[in-house]
Amino acid sequence: MMYEGEDTNTIDLLYETTTAEANGVKIIIPVKYSDAYQFRKKIKEQLCYFESVYFDVPDDKLHICLDNVYYPLDFEKVGIDRIEFPVALRFSLSDGLYPTPNRESLRYTQEAKQIILNKLADVADYFVNKYNEQLTEGGDIKSVVNYLEKNGHKITMANGNTERIDPFMKYSQVQIAVPQLDGVNLINFPALYKLRKTEILNYAFPSKFLLRYKRMQDTDKHYTYGYSIENICTGGCKVWVFSDRIPSIKKDYLRATCEESKYNFIVKRNGPMKLGIPAKYDSNTYYHLLELANYPKNQWRAVIKEYQHIISLIEAQFTDLDELVVPQQFIDNKKKARVTTSVTSNKRLKIQGEIVCKKAVELMRYNDGRNCKFDSQLYKLEDLESAKHLKVYTHHDDYLKLDALYGIMGKQKMEVITFSARELKIVEQLDIHNLISYDKFMEGKTAPFKRIVTATLIDNLMSKYRYVFEKSQMFKHTSTDFYKKLEALADYKRANYVCANSDLNKAMLAVAEEHKLFDHNIYPEYLQMIDILNKLTFINPLAKTMGYFNEDDQMVGVVTDLFKYYKHRVDFKHYNIKINDEVLTEETIEDLVD
Repeated sequence: MMYEGEDTNTIDLLYETTTAEANGVKIIIPVKYSDAYQFRKKIKEQLCYFESVYFDVPDDKLHICLDNVYYPLDFEKVGIDRIEFPVALRFSLSDGLYPTPNRESLRYTQEAKQIILNKLADVADYFVNKYNEQLTEGGDIKSVVNYLEKNGHKITMANGNTERIDPFMKYSQVQIAVPQLDGVNLINFPALYKLRKTEILNYAFPSKFLLRYKRMQDTDKHYTYGYSIENICTGGCKVWVFSDRIPSIKKDYLRATCEESKYNFIVKRNGPMKLGIPAKYDSNTYYHLLELANYPKNQWRAVIKEYQHIISLIEAQFTDLDELVVPQQFIDNKKKARVTTSVTSNKRLKIQGEIVCKKAVELMRYNDGRNCKFDSQLYKLEDLESAKHLKVYTHHDDYLKLDALYGIMGKQKMEVITFSARELKIVEQLDIHNLISYDKFMEGKTAPFKRIVTATLIDNLMSKYRYVFEKSQMFKHTSTDFYKKLEALADYKRANYVCANSDLNKAMLAVAEEHKLFDHNIYPEYLQMIDILNKLTFINPLAKTMGYFNEDDQMVGVVTDLFKYYKHRVDFKHYNIKINDEVLTEETIEDLVD
């Protein structure tokens, strides 16, 4: 407590306690959203280097600190490319840099430019040295491949953030460190890897199968993603290697035990590579793959041995499928399961009226662009008959078709499910009105199909006339009828549209346009809006200049006059009709009619 005395003020301590809070004063200032950008900009410029002032407004551009005063760096005047990096080049007035008389910027004399360039070179050397210090020294293949594949040269800053130093490298005299692969001295492995990484892997270990989500896919017949040296070294995929053939029981065991979402590639060891001859080009020979012509002939054997060493390092990341021993318990359970499933399935279908399928459900995490996953489901046939929403089905192998459909049907009351070949035969014999095949659904005659494609049409229209729909509230001041039409279309899109620029969406729209399979609860309004917007060609560019929710916006009057000029209906209040100098209203006109 403070007391005012005759000479000095007196302070008595009333309360004291320890606290985890930092020393200082936190200042909270409410700022309008429209002023936020300038507010942050001025904080950086005015307070950046004040002592004991802390704020969380990062500056992502290289700038200058002159005696604790912030100055933006004019890259063009200095004659260098723009550098996006959150640090300052620090100077004092004694270094030879001076501000302009109004202190808003620096004076970029020839001497000042050279001083800045010299400082930039020192900072560049610092960052390159820091990068070289933190570079992994290991010469194993994982470290080297990680270096060769990474996106830029990165360092960890004091605040824990990671930044790329690539913009500084050309100003540094320090050589960037490059990790070397142990045991490889003659071959330029970085150059070989960059040029031939695909051929190296696919020739030595051609992929035969991809196992994912318990499905074994023949990679000789289908393009697959993910089989690369980078993914092998980073753990992005698991590789099983074999020499001759794979017993069926091993395939079953892998299906049962491998992590479902993991890319499991099954690859075969290829035979020895041939030496090759200069006259006949073949990239799958040592001579042409390794460009042996660039080495003295007495080094060829050593170069080939180094290449074989590289291949052995890659194979060391694989799991040998030939050595895998399937547990006897799994083999016994597999035999037992075959008998039990057959009996149980027949009992369910004949007595209990049930059917097994896989139902699409929402993903719990991102999964390589997929929209859903398929979980096993047991349906009672009588429940299928009584359900009110649509179910679209296909074979298990065609699940990607339903995955695409799942991605655009989110606001429709429907399900997508897959069946095995045996269940498909049963389903196709049933007469259940709300259970249809994917091919039948694509004929476009169901209500969900029509709503999806109609919402897509409306979304395309709203994208083309973006500003009209964004400023729909402003048109309420000109024409209530026009405003209500815009809102009706927007409401329909909100209720039915799911953003998905997919091939399936385009295919559905093509079917609908060919056979006019749209939702006629809104389609006439859509056509009417097309006619209106085609007539009022000025409306979208003018809407771009309008504000939001402001009846006094001067563009409202301009739009109203143009509506009348093009003979499009506006609200009655804008017509200013007079009889005997009296302005008529809707009520007075009704009185005259009566």
